[in-house]
Amino acid sequence: MAQLKRFGLGLQALIVLATNDDLCTSAEISEQIQCEPTSLRKILAQLGDAGIIEVRQGRSGGYELTRSPEEITLFEVYTSLHEEQPQWDRMLDTTGNHGFGLKVNESFQKIMTEINMQVTKVLGNYTVADFIER
Repeated sequence: MAQLKRFGLGLQALIVLATNDDLCTSAEISEQIQCEPTSLRKILAQLGDAGIIEVRQGRSGGYELTRSPEEITLFEVYTSLHEEQPQWDRMLDTTGNHGFGLKVNESFQKIMTEINMQVTKVLGNYTVADFIER
């Protein structure tokens, strides 16, 4: 569940950055989206590592998008914030290493593959721009 929380907070941070002309500090972003600043900085670091945002150091520093909101897909945001396997893949851990379990595992893997394909497709259809009020 922490993965989805990071995704939600990261997406909200990107929306804040997309709707501001100036650089935003982590304190300003965390205040606007009502989250813990330390957790947000970790999320922002991951988004920075993925090349989605850039951080400018110094007294007048802050965060900004590296490209337009129309070019940043939710799939890109999602994958940049997730190191672990998706939650639904944990279903495979329940099957065991016996005849019945191996048979069920094979069926579960087909379902997990389809779920992952659908998540990729849906998140790829939306960008940060889709969340900006016009």
